[in-house]
Amino acid sequence: MISEIKSIISNKTWTLCDLPPGRKCIGTKCVFKIKLDGNNNVERYKCRIVAKGYSQIAGLDFDQTFAPVVRIESVRSLLALAAYHGLHMLHIDCKMAFLNGQSDIELYVEQPEGFVDERYPNKVLRLNKSLYGLKQAPRIWYLLLCSVIISLGFTALESDPSIYINLITDVIIAVYVDDILVLSPNEKLSTEVYNGLAKHFKVENKGPPTTFLGLNIIRNARYLAINQSGYIRRMLDRFKMNNAYTTETPMDASLPLLKAQPHDKLANVQEYQELVGSLNHAAIFSRPDISFAVSQLSQFLTKPTATHMAAARRVLRYLKGTITLSIIYQFHFPSNIDIFGFTDASWAGDKNDRKSVTGYLFMIAGGLVSWTSHKQSTVAHSTMEAEYMGLSDASREAIARFHLYHELNIKIPAPLIVSDNQGALAIAENPTNYQRAKHIDLRYHFIRHALENGQIRIDYLPTSQQPADALTKALGPQKFHHLLDLMCLRKFGLDFVLNH
Repeated sequence: MISEIKSIISNKTWTLCDLPPGRKCIGTKCVFKIKLDGNNNVERYKCRIVAKGYSQIAGLDFDQTFAPVVRIESVRSLLALAAYHGLHMLHIDCKMAFLNGQSDIELYVEQPEGFVDERYPNKVLRLNKSLYGLKQAPRIWYLLLCSVIISLGFTALESDPSIYINLITDVIIAVYVDDILVLSPNEKLSTEVYNGLAKHFKVENKGPPTTFLGLNIIRNARYLAINQSGYIRRMLDRFKMNNAYTTETPMDASLPLLKAQPHDKLANVQEYQELVGSLNHAAIFSRPDISFAVSQLSQFLTKPTATHMAAARRVLRYLKGTITLSIIYQFHFPSNIDIFGFTDASWAGDKNDRKSVTGYLFMIAGGLVSWTSHKQSTVAHSTMEAEYMGLSDASREAIARFHLYHELNIKIPAPLIVSDNQGALAIAENPTNYQRAKHIDLRYHFIRHALENGQIRIDYLPTSQQPADALTKALGPQKFHHLLDLMCLRKFGLDFVLNH
């Protein structure tokens, strides 16, 4: 707490003054937090003096608030690139980040409790710099950091404005608020970036990353693995599932989830929402194997039943048995770096409204970088139509991954997407069967233009070899684990190290 006050004073964040007539003073409070690393170990104890930004008035106390951060799909794409090319990585942490930016509007805050000036207890603090808790603080910091990075010779990407590249040195920077990931051909170039930032901000060199955005990063000369073992252990502890029995699959294939009926026993809404929200974070960041389960559970957030709660806890039981399941990117595998996608759809898979479910996966350097499982927005008339709409959704994600690598000056062929439905492939490549496709929403025909322009490639893959099938329906243990192998998800431990 004392060090926080000293940092604020040394940074000349505020000035003691009288509150001008007609002006409103924003409250302050102290926030204490224990910061954990990706392995659930205490990294440090943090204290922040923050403004009560919820009392700010739009147009008077703040204007724009948007501040982009690097997308998690982009982070995984960069980790795959680092693993494939053997790039050096450096993790940089900016200290007291939000206190660096100049306040863009005249604002006044209360003196922090416990640190009120005894000589002037009725005075307030005029902000010279931004302060944590203000609605515009993230944007002010983003604009400042962006200008500094650009002054160091970097250019922001169009596909992800929180990623920067120096086209001369091929150094890449990814920014998530105050966490910075640097990828470069060698350690010397990474150090130069650190030294450049250190001239403007107080930064910490954390060395090669072992955790980033909650992801555990394990790396050697041959592979780079990511998982969220620490986060999963915290979930098990939070929801009191440490001693639960494990299960082989995240969902019971024989138990479809239906909307609540009048005679159903209802579950605690808040507990259910917290549990599904926690599972969703894992599904988005590192666990594609639970994406379908979380997608299904998310449909019942307003009125969950005991059956829904039991299904959500089953996913936790599955995670307990697969805590170290990891995405693994490999050095120079395959022989040429490529974007390889799988797409599938379950026709009328939702038992409540009979809409189909789309699932797709994209792999780079032998590991997954992007995936989704979601219900389609319209009812499909046939399996072919459902697969065609899924193929179109996947094509947009493929182009996004390609554009990212293209801006990073990485030469790769057009992404290849494979589907197990030959009818959908035929409609996409040869739009001659008007009767079968005339009713499909125009936006799904985007894939035809992408194929004509050479932006993507498509091909057929047998259903038995389609890993995206696990993102469209609940499966039995044998088939589910077969598809996990096709996704190249591995339990990372001593056995993996010895066998690889």
